[in-house]
Amino acid sequence: MPLPPVSRVRPHSCSMCSLHQSFCHFPEKLREAFDGLKTTVSYRKGEVVFHEGDRCHSVFAICEGSAKLVTSSSEGRTLLLRFARPGEMLALAEAVLGPTAYECSAICAEPSILAVIPRETFIRFISSYPEAGLAFAIALSAQYKFAQRETKFLGMGDTSTVRLAHVLLEWSSERGTAAADGVHIPLHVTHGDLAQAIGATRETVTRILGHLTHSGIVERTGDGIVIMHPGELALVGASPVVNEAGDEAAFGEGNATYRLYTTKSPEHQARLRNEVEQHADEL
Repeated sequence: MPLPPVSRVRPHSCSMCSLHQSFCHFPEKLREAFDGLKTTVSYRKGEVVFHEGDRCHSVFAICEGSAKLVTSSSEGRTLLLRFARPGEMLALAEAVLGPTAYECSAICAEPSILAVIPRETFIRFISSYPEAGLAFAIALSAQYKFAQRETKFLGMGDTSTVRLAHVLLEWSSERGTAAADGVHIPLHVTHGDLAQAIGATRETVTRILGHLTHSGIVERTGDGIVIMHPGELALVGASPVVNEAGDEAAFGEGNATYRLYTTKSPEHQARLRNEVEQHADEL
């Protein structure tokens, strides 16, 4: 693998890293060994780290920033698998099974710094140190668990509204920050990103977010999304009564969930919550 341009290399010592729950949080001696294997490289927002289908040549650790992991179908449809955050490793399975082709593409969602470790060097490292082998097994198991959850999430036939509510709630639990006005999710995501995450069209996401914003449940900001009422969003995510189209006709005034979105009376909201929950129990 050719080395990145020198101007793109950025010093990033593992011994100074504060990511205590990451793959590379090793004892000091092992951290020094890992530090000597990698090259840290800066990436611009939107820059591709690796392409789906290319032969796996390296594994990557996210030191700063984040990356979108996306996959595409032969028909050109794109699915956003997840956002990878600092401390996460990319291309672990491809490295140990192959070398095989990368199963997805990684695209930086913001200016980021990634550690690049050649595949053969990484394999020798996890084979030589038991602590590294255990960390690898834990990281790979976490990714497998996530893949199982995503398969269930996309395959169970929930509506786009329910899937979007689930995604926002999951992101808020993973990286949200509680504030007086709600839970802030510091993600620079577009409507297209959200559509790719739930397997819907951008227009559908725009309509759903419009209703959620109008109802005061969420708010878009310059640096992300604010979930102003997580409890109400959780109710939307649990409700089976919202139509796929996500527009006003689909939400319909006879729909308890739609009326929950639009009513401003706390007493009325409480009564409608019970109505939605009873409907869900009946199904």
